[in-house]
Amino acid sequence: MIDTHCHILPGLDDGAADEEAALAMARCAVDGGVETIIATPHMREGDYLNERPRVLEAVASFRKVLEREGIELKIEAGSEVHLGPRLPERVAEGRLLTYGDRRRHLLLECPYRTRPVRLEETIFELKVAGITPVLAHPERIRYFQEDPSRYEEMVRLGSLGQMTSSSLLGVFGKPIRELSEKLVRRGLVHVLGSDAHDTEYRPPRLRSAARRWAELAGEASARRAVDDYPRALLAGEAIDPPEPTPEPEKKGLLARFFRR
Repeated sequence: MIDTHCHILPGLDDGAADEEAALAMARCAVDGGVETIIATPHMREGDYLNERPRVLEAVASFRKVLEREGIELKIEAGSEVHLGPRLPERVAEGRLLTYGDRRRHLLLECPYRTRPVRLEETIFELKVAGITPVLAHPERIRYFQEDPSRYEEMVRLGSLGQMTSSSLLGVFGKPIRELSEKLVRRGLVHVLGSDAHDTEYRPPRLRSAARRWAELAGEASARRAVDDYPRALLAGEAIDPPEPTPEPEKKGLLARFFRR
């Protein structure tokens, strides 16, 4: 399995604080069946200035640490970029790191509690530049929780969606779990990531969530979420997911009455 969202690089953000913590996360991932982690430190102006050169250097350094410790885990490069201005230009300038440094897919984080400003325009601008946004954990974004059709529109505009494994397992509560299940069933999310920051609350594990995904949408869909599509992200290959299934029709009292 390939983890598409993980804060394992030591000292870059609010994930692994140091090398010891990062190694603990690496061992946890391997124990849970993860073969590759795409390291995605936050890139957020004013908080975490993790531009492309810094992340690539950190990935190269941590690979050496894993080799020294004999941990059989691959680390690939990425970043979690907060929604902001001039994203395509900043990618072209070599400042923002895309998945696998291929300039084809960008993990994009929306604000958790406020309306994302210029999200539709940003998606359009990225697509015009040949970059597909991968929206991070949409099930945890209030704007989408309040009206999931808003998120569905982002998918129809050309975005992909990345779900947090803990969301599907109920770690963030029943409403988020139920929304997560709905998104998986309808094919509105495409890759699974741990969004791990540690080994306890949000560990770098995917196995249980991948099994749940398979229960909801089938083995083929689950395999795409943890293997096929993540490999495509790293290779810079196009991802063309199946069309989302329609929203199930609500069966109210009157509808049941007239079918009698």
